[in-house]
Amino acid sequence: MHPVRKIVVATSIALWLVATETLFADEKVIVATPTFSQSGGDCGSPVLVVITDVTPKASIYYTINGETPTTSSAKYTAPIAISKTGTIKAIAGVEGSGTSAVASATIFHDREWVLHKLDEAAKNFHSTSTDFEFDSVTTDPIPDKDVQTGTVYYDRTGKNVRMAAHITKDNNNQIDKVYTFSGGVFKLFEGGNMNQVTTFAKASKYESYLMLGFGASGKDLEEKWGIKYLGCEALDGVKTEKLDLVAKDPDVRKNIAKVTVWMDVERGISLKQIFDEGSGQYRVSVYFNRKVNQSLPADAFTFNTNAKTQQVNR
Repeated sequence: MHPVRKIVVATSIALWLVATETLFADEKVIVATPTFSQSGGDCGSPVLVVITDVTPKASIYYTINGETPTTSSAKYTAPIAISKTGTIKAIAGVEGSGTSAVASATIFHDREWVLHKLDEAAKNFHSTSTDFEFDSVTTDPIPDKDVQTGTVYYDRTGKNVRMAAHITKDNNNQIDKVYTFSGGVFKLFEGGNMNQVTTFAKASKYESYLMLGFGASGKDLEEKWGIKYLGCEALDGVKTEKLDLVAKDPDVRKNIAKVTVWMDVERGISLKQIFDEGSGQYRVSVYFNRKVNQSLPADAFTFNTNAKTQQVNR
């Protein structure tokens, strides 16, 4: 072949290759990062994880052991059942276009799922009002039971918490007793012939215990309690998650061996609590007519005193 013709042919081939590479480069797509959705994870059921990607013809690869996935990892073909808390990671790939960024998510299961749900509910919690029955039970040495009923109120603004329990009946006898907690100060008002307010100025350390089951996040519970998940149970037609709590503070454990709570984790409130005080004594609190994030009465956190009310500080 004539030298000039060789040069022309070589140049034509080079131009064709450049044009082809440019065309292919134009056809390459940016592969979107996969996304996760999940359901289940409580009552001992596995979490079902669905992975999706909006990029056409993308294949998805994943790991559930925390390692970074590659195209040699397990290929996603159907929802993944996961039976323990851990991290799932995924990438998407399209032939000729490379792979996406790595997507990562923590999958919460059982105990961790409950605490995660309480974290989410706490973000939206502002107030609660609920009627209650509070039973103090003694089984040894002489069986006895004292029943108190009334209404309890909680509200929270930022980190500021208020609580008030208005007790109206004790064993069906009408009484006027109010417990309040505000600004780190705990007060007990006893009306009638008693007509006394007792102020406990050093009660701020018990704030998180007073909020137990009403607006407390999963992180709040973990900070103060050892937590064991006992499964789910329906109360009053509401699905609840049952937890055993043992206080980390030894001073609290002297009075309360453990607390069992039935939590409505969607709203972040308790439906029932049992306080095991040991030595044949326990207290049961049951809550009904529950209202969340509704306006509270103007006098919810107050009580009526007069000139003869005795003030006691402890």
